[in-house]
Amino acid sequence: MNWIQNHKRTLLHINLAFIGGLTGAYAILVRGGNFGAAQTMNLIEMVLNFAEMNLTDALLRLAIFVLYGLAILAAFLIGERFPSSKAYIALVIEAVCVWIAGVIPVSVNPLIALFPVFILNAYQWQTFTDPECYNSSTIFSTNNYKQTILSWTRYHINHDLAQKKRAWLFTNTLILFHLGVLAGYFAATYIGARGIWITFLPLASAAFLALPSSEKEMVKDVEKAIAADLKNNIEQPQQNFN
Repeated sequence: MNWIQNHKRTLLHINLAFIGGLTGAYAILVRGGNFGAAQTMNLIEMVLNFAEMNLTDALLRLAIFVLYGLAILAAFLIGERFPSSKAYIALVIEAVCVWIAGVIPVSVNPLIALFPVFILNAYQWQTFTDPECYNSSTIFSTNNYKQTILSWTRYHINHDLAQKKRAWLFTNTLILFHLGVLAGYFAATYIGARGIWITFLPLASAAFLALPSSEKEMVKDVEKAIAADLKNNIEQPQQNFN
């Protein structure tokens, strides 16, 4: 139990990576091969849809682009205003998105059906990105793969234990993400659209891991909230003056 308490931030991170892999697999397998975590593919498809004059899908992808940005903005603003509660708020929003995604019939246009998944992923990406002070995404793998290679390489060249710790973080993130993909495969295969509801299980464990583990950690959360309020109070008069 002490080990869990001492590594809660890292465990929360890889827990969320599992969720990212699970919801990514769900989006691809249940919602027409669309990846609901990132905007690269969505924007490529949007441009191609406009080029082919497929205006329905093009406008839906444009709506997804805007919705994704608004979710990131909402997560940022809530994090600035309620820093000590942002993790819990994010997990509640994710749970609502998971529930909505599961009740949308498979007959619905897959792009419309993915709206809650895009919101979930964008919100999670903005809220949870800095385990152990490293910038690591829990919803896609490209940078995690790059950092895994570079960290292990630096460790073997310099024998720097900090690089070894970093390498294991990114390695475990990749492993848990793709274990989530595997779980998403079985959920989609045997349960269908409502298979995304198994995400409630890792969301529950994430909620436990997000709880302050000690009085010291609770004090840190309070200090962060106070610092954010002071920052807002200082910046507000300057903005009014400008």
